[in-house]
Amino acid sequence: PILAVLIGLWVLPRTWSLLREAGNILMEGAPANAKVPAVRAALLAVAGVEGVHDLHIWSITSGRTALTAHLAVAGGATRDAIQSEARALLKERFRIDHVTLQVEGEPCAPDEHCDDPPAR
Repeated sequence: PILAVLIGLWVLPRTWSLLREAGNILMEGAPANAKVPAVRAALLAVAGVEGVHDLHIWSITSGRTALTAHLAVAGGATRDAIQSEARALLKERFRIDHVTLQVEGEPCAPDEHCDDPPAR
């Protein structure tokens, strides 16, 4: 019985950690290592990108992260090239390979609520 109790005490902290991670994934929460300001800055550094809004980062499964964002681009920018560069940057620097980017050629209208709230 003493051995069973010791094993139970050894397993308990790992169970709590696993339950917390599973709950975060089910609630589509941001992973603990998500660096939203760094991701935003990296996307803004892509040539032709003038703004980033509606940026959301969340966990799909353990170790797999998803991202959606709207990119406002300059008038003469090639949208496909910007998307390709942004996807490659996100995969290489942040290990985010499930990416949905909406490239917009016009700035947001004031009634579209493009002020970026804190990412979840």
